[in-house]
Amino acid sequence: MYSQRTLESLCNDLRNDALSAAEIRGRALSAEANLTKLNCFIRGRDAEMHFGEANKLLKGAPLYGIPVSFKDNIYVKGLPVTAGTPGMADCIAPHDASIVSKLKSLGAVVAGKNNMHELSFGITSVNPRWGTVGNPVAPGYLAGGSSGGCAAAVAANIVPVAIGTDTGGSVRIPAAFCGITGFRPTSGRWSSAGIIPVSRTKDSPGLLTRTARDARFLYELLSRDGRLPTEHEGSRCRIGLPASMWTDLDDDVGKYCRHAIKRLTRAGFECIEVNDEIASTLNAPITFTVPLYEFFIDFPRALFSVGWEKNIKTVFDNIGDDDVHKVVHAHLSGRLICPADYTSAMRNIGRLREQMDALFCACGIDLLAYPTVPRNVPHLSEAGRPELFAEVIRNTDLASNAAMPSITLPVAPADALPVGLSLDAARGRDRYLLAKATHIENIVTRHR
Repeated sequence: MYSQRTLESLCNDLRNDALSAAEIRGRALSAEANLTKLNCFIRGRDAEMHFGEANKLLKGAPLYGIPVSFKDNIYVKGLPVTAGTPGMADCIAPHDASIVSKLKSLGAVVAGKNNMHELSFGITSVNPRWGTVGNPVAPGYLAGGSSGGCAAAVAANIVPVAIGTDTGGSVRIPAAFCGITGFRPTSGRWSSAGIIPVSRTKDSPGLLTRTARDARFLYELLSRDGRLPTEHEGSRCRIGLPASMWTDLDDDVGKYCRHAIKRLTRAGFECIEVNDEIASTLNAPITFTVPLYEFFIDFPRALFSVGWEKNIKTVFDNIGDDDVHKVVHAHLSGRLICPADYTSAMRNIGRLREQMDALFCACGIDLLAYPTVPRNVPHLSEAGRPELFAEVIRNTDLASNAAMPSITLPVAPADALPVGLSLDAARGRDRYLLAKATHIENIVTRHR
């Protein structure tokens, strides 16, 4: 239903009665029923009971009748919020998250809650309780994580939009693995209120859509309040290629990303290699230190906010994923991150953000471009490989730490495993990034 349609055209058809909200809801439920093996939703009851109906009082609203699904660490009033962990299966969200409220006010319909990597602590979305999320475009391969169910639901054309959360790449990685678009805004641009966190410093809600054009359309609707002046897009664009992010790539990843850069060069973009050694050095100690330390402050506070403070120990004791269980309990026993390490890492975050601002300025660049994930989409058999996590987040984590807006676009041909090319802009230049990404998408898509 969505594969050849823009989100804007769907909205227009719903507004002009060329398509009814009931019809689009029925098609989505039918698509999900035919694709239950993807395990992309967490459903405590019948799917139809978790799938909302359009609010007729909002007919004519910009997103009226559009089904949107949400990663299951995002509060939707009256629905379970499990964070993908068994100990929270009975936790009911008492109110909507900020981003859910905004989308509902625009007329969107809650399509349900998406499966995820347990507690957002991984990049495979292999979930022992609710099943492994399947990759709709690459059967037998990982869907990525931690927002894997979101990416699968969009890639399988069940919903046109899903809202995930991104700590170190958790929106962009599954988008790249499933051959769709994933967008993370400048940190703090959208509120994380009502989202069960990993890290207050790094977390952000993010968009999973079929295309950059859809992400841009949705971003404008979500960002109407306090809108910043639209930046002059201009025709000139200088793209920096961070040297460290273009090394040690799997063959197809390097091939398709370099092909995309060549097309951009032919189209008039100036692409230059930039030395990111200082940024890479500053980034390294932040990657694990900040989220691991903050999780054990932020997660219990989130449970307290929903009246689940008495269940914190039960939740931790009943973690189903062996690797997540080991990490959590190692930290609880005091064997991981100490306050001094955290303090040092936070100092590095400040320096990193200054360094990235300086890099854009000194090199005269407008965007950074790099392979979203250095590795090919991993086969399911690789899910337990210890090195996989660090390999997969190698490139995406810097934008999270530097608070930069970041988007991944599919660049591989349809008969190959998906490959994502990421584009980052300087902090606060979300609209510029989305405008350029839409232009770049048109160039790359013509050749795909």
